[in-house]
Amino acid sequence: MKFNYHIIILLLLIVRLFTPSTAKASQNYINNLYPSDNDEFETLMEKIRKDFAQNPLIDEFLHKYDTAKGCFTDVDYSRRDRTNWEPLTHIDRLYDFAFAYTNPQNTYYQNEDIYNKIVKGLEYWYERNPNCNNWWYNQIAEPQKIGILLIQMRVGKKQIPAELETKTLQRIRKEGGDPVKWTGANRTDIALHWIYRSCLEKNEADLETALANACSPIEYTVKEGFQHDNSYFQHGVQLYIGGYGDEILKGTTQVAMYTQGTKYALSTEKIQLLSKFMRQTYYQAIRGKYMLFDVLGRGISRKDITDKSATALFAERMAVLDPEHIEEYKAIIARLKDEQAADYKLKPLHTHYFRGDYTLHVRPGYTFDVRTVSTRTMRCEYGNGENLKTYFMSDGCTNIVTQGNEYANIFPAWNWRRIPGTTAPQLDTIPMAASDWQTRGTSTFAGGVSDSIYGVSAYAYMDNYAGVNTGAKKAWFFFDNEVVCLGSGINSTSYAPVYTTINQCLLDDKNILLSQNKQQTTIKKGEFSYDSPDWVLHNGIGYIFPQGGRIFLCNQQQTGSWYDINHTESKEMQQREVFTLGFNHGTNPRNATYAYIIAPGITSARQMNAYNKKNGIEILANTDAMQIVRNKKLNIWQMVFYREGTFTHKDITVKVDKACALMLKDIYQSSAELHIADPAQSQSCIKVDVYIPKVSKNTRSILCDFEKTGIYAGASKKYSL
Repeated sequence: MKFNYHIIILLLLIVRLFTPSTAKASQNYINNLYPSDNDEFETLMEKIRKDFAQNPLIDEFLHKYDTAKGCFTDVDYSRRDRTNWEPLTHIDRLYDFAFAYTNPQNTYYQNEDIYNKIVKGLEYWYERNPNCNNWWYNQIAEPQKIGILLIQMRVGKKQIPAELETKTLQRIRKEGGDPVKWTGANRTDIALHWIYRSCLEKNEADLETALANACSPIEYTVKEGFQHDNSYFQHGVQLYIGGYGDEILKGTTQVAMYTQGTKYALSTEKIQLLSKFMRQTYYQAIRGKYMLFDVLGRGISRKDITDKSATALFAERMAVLDPEHIEEYKAIIARLKDEQAADYKLKPLHTHYFRGDYTLHVRPGYTFDVRTVSTRTMRCEYGNGENLKTYFMSDGCTNIVTQGNEYANIFPAWNWRRIPGTTAPQLDTIPMAASDWQTRGTSTFAGGVSDSIYGVSAYAYMDNYAGVNTGAKKAWFFFDNEVVCLGSGINSTSYAPVYTTINQCLLDDKNILLSQNKQQTTIKKGEFSYDSPDWVLHNGIGYIFPQGGRIFLCNQQQTGSWYDINHTESKEMQQREVFTLGFNHGTNPRNATYAYIIAPGITSARQMNAYNKKNGIEILANTDAMQIVRNKKLNIWQMVFYREGTFTHKDITVKVDKACALMLKDIYQSSAELHIADPAQSQSCIKVDVYIPKVSKNTRSILCDFEKTGIYAGASKKYSL
C-alpha cells in the first residue's frame, strides 16, 4: 500500500508538470533548484545570490512606501547631488524588499504585498528615470544594485514580469556605461553589472566582454591601475591604495569567486598579481583594522573611513583563490576582526614605491609611512566637495601608528595646517590646489632607496602657489627601533610662521611626559612652547630632539565639523582631545633645519633615558647639500645627496657626481653592499666613489647605471663592494 501511494503521488506530479498552465513555472522552479552543469549563467547567478544573501529588516521602510505611486514619501527624486545621491535610497530599499521576499527566514517571505511593492517600485523608477550629476551613481551604483535585485527575484515565488525586467535591463545596457571606455576600478565596477545583466539575458557575448573587462585591470600599467612598484593609481597618476584600491579588490575578487571552477576562471598570473598587491601593499597599509589615512585619497574626509574591518572579505576570498598563502590571509583576517592584536604575525618590511612617491615602513611594533608628490604624480584630490583642506597632505605627510586607531575620526577637529610630517606656513586660509581632480606636484627630487628591510627617502620642494612660498629638503631614515627625520634648507617668504609638525593625533588618556635638562614633567592641558627639550613621550611613542629647536606642544580639545572638510557630511560640531607636537621655525626662515627621532614602543621615562644612551644613532650631516645618518648598531650608513658632493668621515668617504639616495651596509665585511636610487629619475649614470681606510687604501668607484630604466628609473639598485 505504501509503494502504491508513492506511485500515485508521482503520477500526479508528472501530470501537473506537463499541464500547459504550470509546466513553465514548474520547469523554472526545478532549474533554479538544480541548474544544469552546462548552464554557466545559472551557476554564476547562484554564486551571486550566495554572495549577497541577507535577511533584512524592512518594517521601517514599509511605512514610507506610497502604494499607489510605487515610491517612498521621504525621498526627493529630483535631487542630483554628486555625493550621497538621495534617489538611490529607492533602489536600496527595493533591494532589501527583494531579499526579504525570497528569504525563508524573513517575516515577509513570499508575501504578496511585498512582491507588488517591488514590481510597482521598479515601474516607478523606470518611468521617473532619476539622474545624478555624478556619473558613478548612474553607471555603477544604480545598475549594480538593480542587477543583483533582479537575479535574486529569479528565485522568488513570483518573479518580476518579463516585460518589466526586459525594459529595465535594456535601460541598464543603454545608460550604464561601457567598461571598455574606463580604466582600473571603474572598469571592473561597470563590468560587474554587465555580468549581472548578461546572466539574466543569457547573453554569452556580453558575458565574455564583461568578464574580460572585469579582469583586464589585473595587470601592471603606466596608466590608472596596478603600478609596477606594486602601488595603485586612480584619477590619473594619483596614489589610491585605499579608496579605489578597495573598489578594485572588491570587484576583482568578487568576479574571481564567481568564475572559479568555470571556463571563465582567472588565470594563475592574475591571481598572483592580486595576491602580491594585497599581501605586500594593501594590507600592509592597515594597522590592526585601521588604514593609514594618506593612502585614502579624498575619502579621508568621510566618517569611519579608516576602519577597514569589512575588507576581511577580500582576504577571505583570497584564502580560497590563493591557498598557497592561506596562513598570511588568516593572520590578516584575525587582525581586521580584532581577534588578534595589531602586531599579530607582522614581519619587518620596508618599501619605497618609486611610481607612487610613497614609502611604507612596517615593524611588528609600529607602522610609519611618508607620502610625497613630484612632477610625475598628482596631489591628493578634493573633488565632489570632499577633502577640502587637503592641500598639504602630499608634502611629506607621515603616519605614526602602533595600535592603528591613533587618527580614527580625528579629521573634523584636525588643524589641517599641521598635518603630521609636513613643513608648512600657518596660513589664515588653507589653499586649494589649482585643480580639484588632477594637480601635479612641483618637486623633481622625490624618492628613496630600499633593500626591502631598511631605507631612506627624500623630498626636496619649493612651493610658490597661492602664497605658500615655502620650500624644504626633507629626509626620513628607517631602521628597526626608530625613524630619524631631518629637514634642511627650510626657506619661506610667506607672511605666516612656518611649522614642521611631528604629529597631530588623538590624545591618549595617559600622561604626556617632557624632559628638559634631564628633568621630567607631566604636561597639563593647553598650548606650550619649549626651547630644545630632550624628549617628549606620549602614548608609547618617544620623540627625541638631538639638535634642539623651538618646540610647540598642544594638549587640548579641538573642535570642527565633518562639513568643514566634506560638504556632504554633517554640520554637527565634533570635539576631539588632540595631541600636537612640532617645530616653530618662525616667520621668513632662512636655511632653517630640524631633526627628530621617532622611537615607538617606549612607555616610561626610564625607558626613554635608556634608549637615548644606547640607540647608536649618529646624525652626521643635515644641510641643504646632504643629509646623512649612521646606525652604529646595524652598521648601516644612509645618505641623501641633493647635488654633486663629498661626505668625509674618519671611517668613510663617499663622493657622488649627481644627486642620489644611497645606503651602505656592513662596510667592514666581505659582504659589504651599496644600495642606491635616483629620486630625480633622470635615467642617467651616477658615479659613486667609496673610500674605507680600515679596509683598503684604495678608493672603490662604482658606476651606477640608470640609463634606459624607463618606468623603473626610481627603483633601487644593489652593488657589491
